[in-house]
Amino acid sequence: MTDYLDYDPSEIDRRAVYRLLTGAVVPRPIGWASTISKEGVTNLAPFSFFTVVCVVPPMISLTIARNPDGSEKHTLKNAKATGEFVFNIVTAPVWEKMVDSANAIPEDESEFDDTGLTPLGSVKVVPPRVGEVPIQFECRVHDVIEFGPHKHPLLVGEVVHFHVDPSCMTDGYIDMEKLDPIGRLNGFGYSRLGEIMHRNFEDGQPR
Repeated sequence: MTDYLDYDPSEIDRRAVYRLLTGAVVPRPIGWASTISKEGVTNLAPFSFFTVVCVVPPMISLTIARNPDGSEKHTLKNAKATGEFVFNIVTAPVWEKMVDSANAIPEDESEFDDTGLTPLGSVKVVPPRVGEVPIQFECRVHDVIEFGPHKHPLLVGEVVHFHVDPSCMTDGYIDMEKLDPIGRLNGFGYSRLGEIMHRNFEDGQPR
C-alpha cells in the first residue's frame, strides 16, 4: 500500500494549495479571453481555469483570479462593464504568443498590439476574435459568482455565436489532431496532445 503524503488545506499556505491543484488537474485547456473596455481598448488574456457549464443554452466559465492587491483583472472589468467577451481556443502555432499575452501591460494598451495578433470582427458582440486560432466563441456575460473570503470571481458566459475553421474538422466533428490544442500543466509547463485513445460505448453514444 502506498504511503501517501497528506495535506490539510486549512493548515498549508495558499501557494501550496495552488501547486497541488495545478499539478494534479492536468492538462487544462486554455481559454484565451478577448474583451474591450468602455474606452475601446482591446484586451487579451489566457485562463486555464475554465470549462463547459451548460449545453442548452451553451455556456462556459472562466475563473479569473484577482490581482495581488485584490483589484479586478482587466478581463473581468471589461466583461462586467460591457457584458461581452470572446473565448478563443489556444493551439500549438500560437502558444508562445499566448504566454506573452499573460505579461502585465498597462490598461490603456492592447495585447493584440503587443503580440502582433490579428483582431477579427465578431458577429454578435463587440470584442474582437483572435484571427490566428481556428475556434472562437462569442459570449455574453450570464453571471459573475464570487467564492471564498477573497471573492474569487467565476465568470459565466453564454455562447451566442460559434466560429469554427473547417480545416480542423472531419465528418462534422472537431478533429483533435487537426486542432492541435495546447494544455496547461503546472509551473511553466504546457503540453500538446500525445496518443489519442478511442473506445466505443455499448450504445454507441458518448457520455
